[in-house]
Amino acid sequence: MPQARWLRARYGTFVRRDGRCIFEWVMRGLWRLAAFALLLPVCTSAEPVAPLTLDQALDLVRHQNPELLAAALNIRAAHGDLTSARLLPNPTLSNQVGNLPLGRTNPPGLGAGETVIEQVGVQEELLLWGRRGARISAAGAREAQAADDRADLERRLVFETRSRFVAVLVTTERLRLARENLDRYRETVRVSSERRKAGDISPAELDKVSLEQRSFEREVADAETERTEAVAALLPLLGLDAGDVTAVGNLGAPAARTDVDALVGEALARRPDLRALERAVEAADARLRLARAERWPDPTVGVQYTHDQFTVSGDLANSLGTSLSLPLPLFNQNQGEVERAEAEAMIARHELDKARLAIPQEVRTAVNTYVIASEETRRYETTYLSQAKDALRSTEASYREGAVSLLEFLEAERAYTQTQRDHLKALLDANVAAFGVTSAAALDPSP
Repeated sequence: MPQARWLRARYGTFVRRDGRCIFEWVMRGLWRLAAFALLLPVCTSAEPVAPLTLDQALDLVRHQNPELLAAALNIRAAHGDLTSARLLPNPTLSNQVGNLPLGRTNPPGLGAGETVIEQVGVQEELLLWGRRGARISAAGAREAQAADDRADLERRLVFETRSRFVAVLVTTERLRLARENLDRYRETVRVSSERRKAGDISPAELDKVSLEQRSFEREVADAETERTEAVAALLPLLGLDAGDVTAVGNLGAPAARTDVDALVGEALARRPDLRALERAVEAADARLRLARAERWPDPTVGVQYTHDQFTVSGDLANSLGTSLSLPLPLFNQNQGEVERAEAEAMIARHELDKARLAIPQEVRTAVNTYVIASEETRRYETTYLSQAKDALRSTEASYREGAVSLLEFLEAERAYTQTQRDHLKALLDANVAAFGVTSAAALDPSP
């Protein structure tokens, strides 16, 4: 009985008096298992991704980014257009039955089997010279353009992935520093409390020191928010549905080329978006040739076999015939399509000229931005960080000895924290600028 009471207290009324489990108790256990199974996918989907390097992130982008996968399917769709352009028109098979008697026949008394005329024919549209070739050229150029568009999309996504990956590294480091600064300042508050007990500082001064801790706590909260936003911006590019990612990498500013003239030459030779515009010009020219060729309609030729049962009238029982049909271009000579194709060809050329002018400027701007950002990072790493750290140490030591005021100490704390934050921003800018040079000049190997 004590065992039964214990089981009843633990599981309710789902136990017999003798302590044996009944059906309802078993069902409760099954429901608990089902609830756990339903919650399990939610828990696992929020788990962070295993440590991820930049090279691994780029590999994920190239293999499972949804936008890039869709661009690959655009190439396949364009190849379907090319396949269609290469095909010849299908012949047309026709069958006619006529001369069925209605009413009195001549001579009288003839049945349907003695008057009917059956005809079987085949017609084929003949493509005029140059028309099929223009279609194939236009479709082939569109397929090549789709491939170049995909390559250019990959170029832009690689740049974006690198930038967002470094943003995760930078925000992670900012969060680490913010927590470290908060722990250090908590120690300052503790020391200040000891000084207050010793009568070295006033209660009002201790209150000011304690209140300043809020700014360090707010810095930690801001750093956590910034890192969460950086992770949320990176993961969709990788095609991952996860709650977090552990980015692994070096925060140092990468080296980038600064030989502008050589970079401009390489960009004009390798940029996939420029190649795509060149293919667009080829496709537009082919469409213009096709529109001009279609001013004259295609003729249709045919051959017919006739089986005639009306031989009583002197008709031949079996005969062959040919046909030729040609639409007369008296009114519609494809003037509208020719005009449109001419305009589209000129537009494609202007777009190409625009890109050839814009790409060199893009390369020059990227190099200039990198030079400025890398110099700014160098100043922080060689001068500003050490100066701010030394100033904080000396001010903190002087404040504990009562040699400087509380205002001077707090100002040194704020200056050091802001210098750390500015250094991280300079590092991010330098990394993004270096990636910008690589992207602008298309220095990555072509896919």
